[in-house]
Amino acid sequence: MSSITQYKTKAGKSFYRVQYTLPSDPLTGEKKRTQKRGFKTKREAKLYLAKQVVDVDNHGYTENVNITYKEVYEYFMETYKSTVKESTLNHVLGMFKIHILPKFGKKKIKKITIPDCQRIVNDWSKEFADYKKIKNYANLVFKEARRLSIIYENPMDLIVMPKDKPEMHRSPDSKFWDKSELQTFLTHVNEYYSGKNNEAIALFRLLAFTGARKAEILALRVADFDYDEKTLLINKTVTRDIDNKQTIGTPKTINGYRTLYLDQNTADILKKWINIMHKEMLVLGFNTSSRDQWIFPNTQNKLLSLMKPNKWMDTVIDSYNKDKDDDKKLKRITPHGIRHTFVTIAIESNNLTLKQIQKQIGDSDVSVILNTYAHVTKQATKETIDSFTSYVGF
Repeated sequence: MSSITQYKTKAGKSFYRVQYTLPSDPLTGEKKRTQKRGFKTKREAKLYLAKQVVDVDNHGYTENVNITYKEVYEYFMETYKSTVKESTLNHVLGMFKIHILPKFGKKKIKKITIPDCQRIVNDWSKEFADYKKIKNYANLVFKEARRLSIIYENPMDLIVMPKDKPEMHRSPDSKFWDKSELQTFLTHVNEYYSGKNNEAIALFRLLAFTGARKAEILALRVADFDYDEKTLLINKTVTRDIDNKQTIGTPKTINGYRTLYLDQNTADILKKWINIMHKEMLVLGFNTSSRDQWIFPNTQNKLLSLMKPNKWMDTVIDSYNKDKDDDKKLKRITPHGIRHTFVTIAIESNNLTLKQIQKQIGDSDVSVILNTYAHVTKQATKETIDSFTSYVGF
């Protein structure tokens, strides 16, 4: 509702007053009645009122210019959190907390400019391989502000994306082992944990000979293993909920659902561990006869901590490296590095296509493999051509 009325001052002069209701505050839903006085003519008053309406349509809610990026983020998150899995929400909240809010949070969102966004995205591109993902999540808040008419233009939509740097996606040599190093590690795992931690022996064997993710292996149930067929069914993964507690979730992509075939030795090692696990759990007072029994439980027969394999791995590496010269030590990698090791050796073997490797490890895009292991795929491709030429003979 709006009105234009005439009034007189104590001095007897006539002026016009504009009274109008602002649109609802997009964050609180509250409406505010405001006015402006002192127009000499009714025409001036009408022009002013029309301009306010156009300004709101074109430039958003203008009354509260102090709305911050963080306030819009909090409003946006109330709806967003009901549209994604808890594991995804946990990841997104972490991304905002660590990368985005420190850059934008305290800034008044109407004051954030295109150069501000360009500078921040440029900085992200120099530090993080997944800077595009960070930018896209940051942009969701600007889109929400635009949807609520808090801003008229989205500055993040108008930046120039930095050129991608493929080398940032590649896995440095320090993150995985070659074939000899993997053999050394598995040999020492068997020696160090023999008779005292068969769970670790079986787990590292699966990681090394399947290329599966640690979280996928820890989510396995007895029903997922078929010894006769020598297969593992991968259809779930260990994730973290909104409270950062471990829980079971679905694979991130459709490619994550897959059946892995095991060699006979790996199948035998896994079967042996399952038999031992049943006995150990029985001693601890747990009935593990159900096919839903975890293959890799903790001592409370619940999900093994995601960090436990890391600790086991560090212990083995420390044990092996003790009293060895630096050039003889086994370099330290993580369980995820064993997955990188699997892919590297698979490519170097020249016996598997990239499509076969992609299906085995459950990645959604062959380009991920090409970018991450470019130095290996280049050599493997060269060997393929040399083998072809040698076979043809001219």
